Amino acid sequence: MKDCEAGLGRSVLITGSLLVAALTVLVSLPIVAARAEERPRVGLVLAGGGAKGGAHVGVLKVLEELDVPIDCIAGTSMGALVGAGYASGIPADKLQEFIVGIDWKSVVGGLGRRDMEPIEQKRAGVTYSNDIEWGLKDGRLQLPGGLVKTASIEDLLRSYVAQARMQSDFDRLPIPYRAVATDMLSGEMVVLGSGDIATAMRASMAIPGAFAPVVTDKYILSDGGMVRNIPIDVARELCAEVVIVVDLVEPRIMPEKLQSATQLLSRSTDVMIRANETLQLQTLKKGDVLISVPMGGIGTADFERIPETIPLGEKAALAVADQLAALSVPKAQYTAWRNKVTAPQAVEARLADVRYEGLKRVNPAFLEQRAEIRPGDTVDTVAISEEALRMAALPDFESVEYQLTGDPANPTLEWLPREKSTGPNYVRADLGMYGSAGGSLAFTLYGQHTRTWVNSLGAEWRTGAQLGYESLFKTSFYQPLDVGQRWFVEPTLAANQTVEDIYSNGDRVARYNFNDIGGSLDFGANIDNRAQARLGYLYTHRKVNLETGSTLLPEDSRNDAGLRLGLTYDSRDTPFNPTHGVAAAVEVQYADRSIGGDRDWKKAELGLGVAIPTRRDVVWLTLAGGSDLGSTLPVDRLFALGGPGSFPGYELGELRAPSYWSASGSYLWKMADILSVRGQALYAGVRLQATQVYDRFDGIDDGAVYGGSVYVTGRTMVGPLTLGLGGTSSDVWSLWLAVGRPVGHGSILERGIFR
Repeated sequence: MKDCEAGLGRSVLITGSLLVAALTVLVSLPIVAARAEERPRVGLVLAGGGAKGGAHVGVLKVLEELDVPIDCIAGTSMGALVGAGYASGIPADKLQEFIVGIDWKSVVGGLGRRDMEPIEQKRAGVTYSNDIEWGLKDGRLQLPGGLVKTASIEDLLRSYVAQARMQSDFDRLPIPYRAVATDMLSGEMVVLGSGDIATAMRASMAIPGAFAPVVTDKYILSDGGMVRNIPIDVARELCAEVVIVVDLVEPRIMPEKLQSATQLLSRSTDVMIRANETLQLQTLKKGDVLISVPMGGIGTADFERIPETIPLGEKAALAVADQLAALSVPKAQYTAWRNKVTAPQAVEARLADVRYEGLKRVNPAFLEQRAEIRPGDTVDTVAISEEALRMAALPDFESVEYQLTGDPANPTLEWLPREKSTGPNYVRADLGMYGSAGGSLAFTLYGQHTRTWVNSLGAEWRTGAQLGYESLFKTSFYQPLDVGQRWFVEPTLAANQTVEDIYSNGDRVARYNFNDIGGSLDFGANIDNRAQARLGYLYTHRKVNLETGSTLLPEDSRNDAGLRLGLTYDSRDTPFNPTHGVAAAVEVQYADRSIGGDRDWKKAELGLGVAIPTRRDVVWLTLAGGSDLGSTLPVDRLFALGGPGSFPGYELGELRAPSYWSASGSYLWKMADILSVRGQALYAGVRLQATQVYDRFDGIDDGAVYGGSVYVTGRTMVGPLTLGLGGTSSDVWSLWLAVGRPVGHGSILERGIFR
């Protein structure tokens, strides 16, 4: 009923505006008759404003209802995006479908990208506390141009105006168009009127620090809002005798919102933008129309609230409908104009060839092996877009551009992937902390250097170091054996020291250091993006030293040598607190004197985790088990359980045994979004678990032990964070806090793909 009333009121308002215009015609017929022949050219000016720019679509809907044709468009940032679509020939209703249908978590936050990453990329070096990757050039660390990867955004823009990209002169678009950007070299405004319209939009939207700039021969282009967020002068120079200006108005800032340094810093950008907006708005003349859209509490980064902005634009445009009606034309004339400027953007063609251009490090043959689009295929915009995203998921590229050249019916698809300017040497860092009420306190500080594309097959030299609860140094050389990187070999040298607390019936009675030096040689196969198999030879010299407490373990040095089999499967959307997907791993080790060791033993371990989305919440199920396969495991090789990763309620490594099984189920309720577009949220969780260990090191036999825990967890701006309280049926409990990189390595649920 409310919708009907709103529709009726809107119709009355529009009809009334048209009647006013008609009365004006009757009063001064000679003047208007002359105007009908010499209608002023109307320029549309769309302001920047991030997510708030969805309001422009609402304004366009009203302009179409009032039969107001547009002769040219100038826009900045999100205004450039909406304006480019309209200038390319997309009517307002289709623009609304497009902009409301965007999955902003995927486009801006990168969610869903992980499933396109090769399995080795997932396995090789996850960092938890941050997403920052430095380049290493001339001995100095170098950050990328933007902290947000823009490949998905760029692909979205190219698909959005796929046909318009064929026209390099923006004056020859259905509606002449200009985008505004800022040259970071000179600090001056750059008006973009030619080239690739998708690149022009991307340049106008490149918020410094967040998105890398668009680099050309003459300019380094970033967000146009810094110099001209409402480009009225640009529209006048392009064509406009009269301008319709859409201003996205934020509510008045309150003093209590300007207390902290971060609040003031953020506000300084707003002040700068508003200053250049004011100068432009002061140039408005008689006959110009200003549409001020109050945005309420919707902010620049609230992309998931874009559907709410469209009605705000409609309401603001209807408030000045009488002024807009003065710029309308007869229905037949408007229909003819609309038909003339409407142009579909879909592309479909049979490819004559597919080429990869501009690569200096990445082997084009590798991309050809991974490609799902080949010469002779008939493709459309969706297929090309999906291929571009798969390529962009590789760690080597900042972005992936493409163009169709040659015969439009049988074009050549030219891929133009842009390799990272910071490569081929990369550095990542990570840190983690764990503390419990039972006295456990551990931290890790981790760093990794990777040299990519050492040779044409894509070899990588990886070196990692870590200090803290587990200190290590490891270097390996990952060498693919074929162009498609399906088969590989990886030799590794490593040294590490772990701190191991030994418990007896719940009491910490000793602390030992396990020192390992050794190496391995693995042969493996990458089965697809989700699965990998490895078989290798492992040699380790282990030394066990008592640091404090009772002498419970033999203090000696032993060599362990043998074979190791590893199978992994990973389809999770994120390594920590996934909302969907499966992680599975199998590890089998066989140590034997006959192949270089001092002792014989065997062990096998299996881990499985499944994340099941349910509305806004998540169910997380795990199953794990380990066995000595009938051998006698040395006490320093026992499975170690305890801590939030394997059994909350127990301390890290409190349960040590040659065999075990464990099953758990967790339900996580979403409490609040931290940064929804990046998938950062807080959950309240409850976990139930059953575990049994056999032949415990301390001789205790509790049979099957049941446990439960409650916790708050989530991916935050400082990485994973969990605060929890757990207890067990054996009358032990633990309160813990974990931040950043997970600590613990005693069971398969705390190692490898589960970390």
